[in-house]
Amino acid sequence: MASTTRALASCPSFVAAGVLVALCGCPAGGGEGGGDDEIGQDTSSEDEDTGDETEGGEDEGEGEPSGNALDQDQLFTCVDAPAMSPADLRLIDRYSWTRNVGSWHGTDLDRNPLYARPEHRYSSYAEDETLDPSVLSLYLDSVAGIGLPWAQTASWQENAITTVTGDPELHCFIGDAAPSPECTQYYVERLLERGAHYRPPTDEQVDRLVEFAQAALAMEADPAARTETIGSIVTASYVTVDALFRSELGDGRDNAAGDQLEVDAHGRLRLSPHELAQAMAYAIAKTAPNAPSVRRKHMFQSKGDVDGYLAGFTDAALDGSLSDPAVVDELVREYLGGVDELRQDLYLERADDRHWDNRSEYWMGMGVRAFFREWLDYGDLAAKPPKVEVAHTSAYEGVGSVEKSYQNQVDPFYGYENSFVEHLDDMIARILESDTAIFEQLLTSRMFYTPATAGYQQGESTIWQSTADMNKAYNVAGVTEATREARWIELPANERAGVLTHPAWLGAHGLSFENDPNLVHRGKWIREELLCQDIPDLPLNVDAALSEESKELSARERISTQIDADPYCWSCHSLMNPLGYPFEIYNHAGFLRVDDHGSAPDGSSELTAMPSPELDGPVSSAIDFNERLAASPYAKRCFLRQVFRYFVGREETLADACTLVAMEQAYVDSEGSFAAVLTALFTSDSFQLRVQD
Repeated sequence: MASTTRALASCPSFVAAGVLVALCGCPAGGGEGGGDDEIGQDTSSEDEDTGDETEGGEDEGEGEPSGNALDQDQLFTCVDAPAMSPADLRLIDRYSWTRNVGSWHGTDLDRNPLYARPEHRYSSYAEDETLDPSVLSLYLDSVAGIGLPWAQTASWQENAITTVTGDPELHCFIGDAAPSPECTQYYVERLLERGAHYRPPTDEQVDRLVEFAQAALAMEADPAARTETIGSIVTASYVTVDALFRSELGDGRDNAAGDQLEVDAHGRLRLSPHELAQAMAYAIAKTAPNAPSVRRKHMFQSKGDVDGYLAGFTDAALDGSLSDPAVVDELVREYLGGVDELRQDLYLERADDRHWDNRSEYWMGMGVRAFFREWLDYGDLAAKPPKVEVAHTSAYEGVGSVEKSYQNQVDPFYGYENSFVEHLDDMIARILESDTAIFEQLLTSRMFYTPATAGYQQGESTIWQSTADMNKAYNVAGVTEATREARWIELPANERAGVLTHPAWLGAHGLSFENDPNLVHRGKWIREELLCQDIPDLPLNVDAALSEESKELSARERISTQIDADPYCWSCHSLMNPLGYPFEIYNHAGFLRVDDHGSAPDGSSELTAMPSPELDGPVSSAIDFNERLAASPYAKRCFLRQVFRYFVGREETLADACTLVAMEQAYVDSEGSFAAVLTALFTSDSFQLRVQD
């Protein structure tokens, strides 16, 4: 990887070819996914909105153990070992590139090929992220339309960006028949700094693009073709290394004093101010600092002004205050999330804008949203194999409108309500806005954002069969009014507790039938993502499927007789099954059971040999289990490790122990603030320093 980074870093301007790097080995944990009754799990996923891809299990290459292979007690024991994060050039991902361009509406620009590698645990991982020739070719085919906003001076035009429309000094290049050299110079500087690189360009970069722009103007037969001319100039800026990659080299190229930073005794450089500004902005919002504020259809304006969105990070980089932890904390709290009645964060979503008013008033930064969608692995619910008899074993079995209303929330089409995934997004955003006891609230909150059904009942709407019973997946009786206040419902204490009891999570970790081995999949997730322990790979000689003869039995009966009673299978399934049994009070789609194949729903389980003593013992249901997890220091530490992995973009190592200790202390001192945890992380050596090869 060091050679890849060095080769790309030395490229002075345009990307001529990609570098193909060998992929990592197979991910640890889980076997091949397949038929409905298969017990192995394929957890690869793609988030349609963000382009994020994830996959369960980790293997960071030969000789590098997964983070889950490390002893957690050692990881939270600071012995002053230096954090050794590698220097890197990080490829911009699909969502971030689209957000930076800001002009995709009415185009296919958001279908660019800059996907994260599927073998990475999180889409934010940087290792081996580069362009091979095939991806580069697809990229070049997709960039042709990115110049339009840089040729528009009217703020009311669709896709107009305030960076251009609000800066009169740029208009001479757009409207003058023969722009002056000074006008051209200014336009190019602003384009590179606020439209492609999102950091001050070097003199060489400016000079090269000015030369290109002047040549393009000279070839222009008619000033009426200025839009096409600008398109070619903007395209040229977007095939530079700094437009495709963000630097985390710590080389001091943009140090405010113009000095090279000194390598410390461990061979590390501190990220330069603009590198640090980008690292934080992308982490929180998956967006560059100063990303443009964009005019969308119906006159909606996304966040930001003439200086763009997240401009506070750039301002702090320029004035040197980004080195102050208090300033970092202020910026984190500003951009992490909050309350916004207009939900401007959604104006750049491809989703039909008629759904925006029906979202909750709580929002979170897109990077934060991506973390929770990837960690909890619920963002791709619509891409999962379809559920059969979604209401089976629930109080609504046999009601056709319940089945159709459920499917309409998996992938909304009828009416104006939102998806299960968006319901869970809003639930998490509300918890983050409180910023107190975040981990505990995530696992125990009973306040759920649910769909409205008023106006969608039989006789009120022609689409009532797909909308009338949308609230039944939450076991909500009656009609829910179409207000935000009415949609927020505190569900009964014996029915739901936290995100792991949300239909989005339960459905994402359930197969097609209610008596499939859903409990194995749910237990596997908890073992790996809440206890930070690996599950051994499925042996190649094992047929991981339940028998056809047991199709009429409950999942608990099928698993306990065929898997738990088999010593060979139990050696691995003991790590998963007891953790999944508590969730058998819900079916595969997340409906609360009222009957389980002739027996009362049973969520009891005996937890033994857990990684920490406070987790051992009997539990009666998922609610009981979630409360135990929420009170567990061990589980909370695993959560902090997941935060580290996503926001740093790599697996933790024992050398990161002091950073993890600081994150935990920040959580304790702040009484559970997520913002405080991120501030501790962003100001740590693991985040700010890079090893020079």
